[in-house]
Amino acid sequence: MALPLGAILIAGASAQTAAPAPESQQATEEEVIVLSPFEVTASESSGYAATTTLAGSRINTQLKDVGSAISVVTSEFLKDTGATDSKTLLQYTTNTEVASIQGNFTSAGSSNQQEEGSFTSPNSNTRVRGLSAADNTRNFFITDIPWDAYNVDRVDMQRGANSILFGMGSPAGIINTSTKTAQYRTFGELELRYGSYGANRVSFDYNHSLLADELAFRVAAVRNDEKYKQKPAFSLDRRVFATVRYEPKFLSRNGSKTTIKANYESGTIKSNNPRVITPIDMITPWFTAMNQAGFDPNTVRDNRPRYVNNSDDTVASFSYPLGAENQRTYAAHVPVGSPYTIAQKDYASGGSNPNYNPWLTNVASSYESGPLTYFNADGSAYMVASGVGNLIAARNADGTTKRTLDYFSDASRVAIAPLGTYASNAGVAYKEIYKSSTFSDASLFDFYNNLLDGDNKREWQNFHNFSASLGQTFFNQKMGFELAYDQSVHRRGQYTLLTDQRAGIAVDINTMNMDGTPNVNFGRAYIADAGIYSNNDIETSREASRASFFFDHNFNEDGKAGWFYKLLGRHTLSGLYSQDMMMTDTRNFMHWGAGEDIRDYVAGAPTEKIKNNGRIVHPVIYLSDSLVGKPLSDVQVSRAGDAVVIPSTIAYRFFDGTWNAPSSVAYADRWINAATGAVSTQSQNPANYVGWTTKDLSIVNAEDGFDSQDALTYSATLLKKKSNSRAAVLQSYFWDGAIVGMYGIRRDIVKSWGAGGAEASDGHIDFAARDADGNLIYDTGWRQASITKKNSPSWSVVAHLTKLLGRWGDRIPVNVSLYYNESENFQVVGTRFDMYGNEIPAASGTTNDRGILISTKDDRFSLRINKYESTVIDASSTAGLNAWLVGNNGDATIFAWGETWADVYDYRLGTTGDMSSQDTNPGNWSYTAEPGMTAAQADELRLSAVADWRTFTSNPKIKQVLSAFKYNDFTGVSATNATQGLPNFSQTEDQISKGYEFEFTANPTPNWRISINASKTQAMRNNVGGTAFNEVIEIMNNAFNRTDAGQIRLWGGGNLNNKVVNQWNNNFYNNYVLMKLQEGTYTPELRKWRFNLVTNYNFTEGRLKGFNIGAGYRWQDKIAIGYPVATTSTAGVFTYDIANPIMGPREDAIDFWIGYEKKLTEKIDWRIQFNMRNVGDGRKVIPLTVQPTTDGRNYTVAAWRIAPGQTWELTSTFKF
Repeated sequence: MALPLGAILIAGASAQTAAPAPESQQATEEEVIVLSPFEVTASESSGYAATTTLAGSRINTQLKDVGSAISVVTSEFLKDTGATDSKTLLQYTTNTEVASIQGNFTSAGSSNQQEEGSFTSPNSNTRVRGLSAADNTRNFFITDIPWDAYNVDRVDMQRGANSILFGMGSPAGIINTSTKTAQYRTFGELELRYGSYGANRVSFDYNHSLLADELAFRVAAVRNDEKYKQKPAFSLDRRVFATVRYEPKFLSRNGSKTTIKANYESGTIKSNNPRVITPIDMITPWFTAMNQAGFDPNTVRDNRPRYVNNSDDTVASFSYPLGAENQRTYAAHVPVGSPYTIAQKDYASGGSNPNYNPWLTNVASSYESGPLTYFNADGSAYMVASGVGNLIAARNADGTTKRTLDYFSDASRVAIAPLGTYASNAGVAYKEIYKSSTFSDASLFDFYNNLLDGDNKREWQNFHNFSASLGQTFFNQKMGFELAYDQSVHRRGQYTLLTDQRAGIAVDINTMNMDGTPNVNFGRAYIADAGIYSNNDIETSREASRASFFFDHNFNEDGKAGWFYKLLGRHTLSGLYSQDMMMTDTRNFMHWGAGEDIRDYVAGAPTEKIKNNGRIVHPVIYLSDSLVGKPLSDVQVSRAGDAVVIPSTIAYRFFDGTWNAPSSVAYADRWINAATGAVSTQSQNPANYVGWTTKDLSIVNAEDGFDSQDALTYSATLLKKKSNSRAAVLQSYFWDGAIVGMYGIRRDIVKSWGAGGAEASDGHIDFAARDADGNLIYDTGWRQASITKKNSPSWSVVAHLTKLLGRWGDRIPVNVSLYYNESENFQVVGTRFDMYGNEIPAASGTTNDRGILISTKDDRFSLRINKYESTVIDASSTAGLNAWLVGNNGDATIFAWGETWADVYDYRLGTTGDMSSQDTNPGNWSYTAEPGMTAAQADELRLSAVADWRTFTSNPKIKQVLSAFKYNDFTGVSATNATQGLPNFSQTEDQISKGYEFEFTANPTPNWRISINASKTQAMRNNVGGTAFNEVIEIMNNAFNRTDAGQIRLWGGGNLNNKVVNQWNNNFYNNYVLMKLQEGTYTPELRKWRFNLVTNYNFTEGRLKGFNIGAGYRWQDKIAIGYPVATTSTAGVFTYDIANPIMGPREDAIDFWIGYEKKLTEKIDWRIQFNMRNVGDGRKVIPLTVQPTTDGRNYTVAAWRIAPGQTWELTSTFKF
């Protein structure tokens, strides 16, 4: 007989098959609490097995009657495993992954070593079925707030699309937490936890009944201070939660019931989360390949000839210096017998430099003589220009101004290059696809116990949530409705010093300072970066309201109406109307920036905008004393210490290019260049200028308040989304529930808006800027909405074969049920645009599940096997395509660089963007001859490169791209070619995941619980990038690799190793080729098989009465970490042997716990439990990626991740 809905809810709340509860709880659990059909509670679970869920249709439904793939994590499971959030739970659950220091994947991808994006909220860095992250929901409202077990009763996991729950949402599924509700009895709980490395957690939960069976409230709070092996990493989570439940008796009569609930939570999370990937190694080569060499920054890049002159100022002879180690070739020279006034094109080639050292590169990302910031032993800071370029008011012989002096050449501090840069410089085989190498041995830097950044990295989250609901049922819960409201604000952000290829340790190899004084820091290990990227502030506001109703009718309610009414069965019709609004404000900013007064000291474009090289502040933090003379085996580098403090005014040392010569000295007077011996003029004599000096410079710090942060914000995006949704669901139970069908249809209308910030003259985002019509640019209110309308159906059928067979089914020793489910949904993450500026359709997903459930008659053992296939079309790409080179990156894109230098070579500009500098400074615009090339051929290449570049940028589709990204007019000459940006530019991909999921739950005895799950997953990506993106990339690649457009040399005509084609292949295209070749193969970091086991046994009698003991085992399959390089037809572009991947190791872990509980007094129960995770695991690293190789059996690991290590915690719980 099919029971009425109300009877199901009562039975689900009272029937238990788990181990007997303590005596103090039995009395309260005997009370029958009639639940609303719109809610579930922890009491509906038995051990590790839940009986009901809302995740199928938003109406309380027996799990066995739901056809979709739903797993429920009970409070008992959370208690045994010690799991308190997604980081600690999703390692155990079916076909889920979570990235953190204790997680089971990194989310870094096969070619991406960046992890800065996951520091702020590691709990949200998840993946389901190898696809993308599931949506996090709270009481089935979308939320950005990470959950914590202190106020959570249970966790429902819906894998795959389900339009009934969310027509719009992640096609990967949802992870829903049900918050605790107030109950009509008074009780409380205090939990104290202490663990590894000083971690501690205190949580409190108190429930009070104000009016018997009518009004109750509940409050909870938690302070969770996580500590990590990597000192000083931490995460401090503080929250409070309150809820009230009111069921007025005067409205609860005659079969009707009214339920009013309200919740509020507020919290903050402050953290400095640990790193998973080991630091990049830029120190070992100094010992192994460079023999601890030191370099003078004033000469290391000076590749000019040294001249001896005749009496008539013609060249008598010349030679080249032994240094110039940071220059691949020698500069062209004036031929013997010629005067210095001859044209640059008549110079003779200097040829290759035998002293070139490919291990040398710039310090951090410092270019164009940008400032470097150093710190004294007492923590005080000072700033030094990294070079002597971009001088203010330097002079030519005719008195016009210039930015450089011939005396200095290209002087600049140098550093040791990461391995990927070295490979490119050295021209080794497959140089284009080498990666930076990270540490695998902790003897030089103990990355297990130390966070490289020290306190120079911080993350934060601030949030609050309010929700309320009114539920009303009639006719003994045969009909009812619920009105619900949810509002939340979640703000998160981070300060990050080290990002991308600077997240590593280097050694100071400069023997001298730029001003000629000795460098006392020579040989010291250090970290340095610009502090630009990955500093962000993101605020998301959500507001949602929904109205739900249901109507339940059973044609055979009394079970005596005969076969016809039995066939008609029971039906529940439910409906939904909801409105949702989401607004996200994303702002990216620099941590520090030099104030505008730097323009008084340094000239040119590098100082014009806040993000330009001349105003970027590069902190250099030393980690050791001098290592000179030490063997590598004796080196032990410490982590960075306290957060560096850069004052608002700092002493800045630079070369002041103000003319300061006696009146008797004229610009054009003859002068012999002391550095090269060349005949020159006094205008090039550094002694005629103020020279090296120290002045105060203002510093803008984002931490000084919102005004300062706004002044340093270089990009901002505003997204707004409003949706109206309607859904109807029919659940039908035929033949006493032997056949259960569910059909739902959902209609969503979504409006979305997007806005990007407008730049002020100094490059920061002006949030008050208005367009020509007076509209506030950084606002969505006046903009036209993008509208998406979609119908999303979902249906399933469940056949309980044992029940269907009637009395014959009773003879079968087990219950057997068959499942089938089809569902779809779509995901609107805001208005997305492709390379042409066209709107990308919303991602849409479909899921198909086929399964079987076998259980014993008493339900103590159950096995569910599910075969699934989930597909997602137009998903935001997870392939790790680093598209900064072609996308929203200001003046640092291939388009901007290429156009800037095409202008230089086309118009022979001595200074970029300055038409008045034509035919001056020929070293800037003339092409140095490559080996085997004459000077005339080099000049022909210059002209051909410009012509082909112009052909490329005149392509109609490329012009459409330039227009979409709002580049300045390429028909003229600009000092800085840059994009204003295309807000929400996105790459897409199509995803498919198929496989099997196995879930086994058992209670072999009343005291023994077992949970086993396993999954076989084949997740693949196709159409990576999207149609428009791929079309543009093909046009660009044809131009750069098949025409001379790729021969545009960047940052000077003598720069043979830094052309458009080099940047294109090294920084984008080879990674893109690999991603395209991987289409149809497993997604990165995918484990084909995963297996988890959790078991716990409670002793209820004998000497061990009160004890419990349990264990967990987690196993995951091997993983592809790279592919052998195959043949290639284009120089610098490679293909791969996808059929023979290089596999990383399998991984497993053992967890263990033991507990004891007893009654301390009549009203106080005590429980203590010791948990240990990753038993026996310690100092171990796991390969993440490999360097290029043609032999899959002989390879070198490029990057390593730190394996989860052993941790423990002791939890003491008092219940009263």
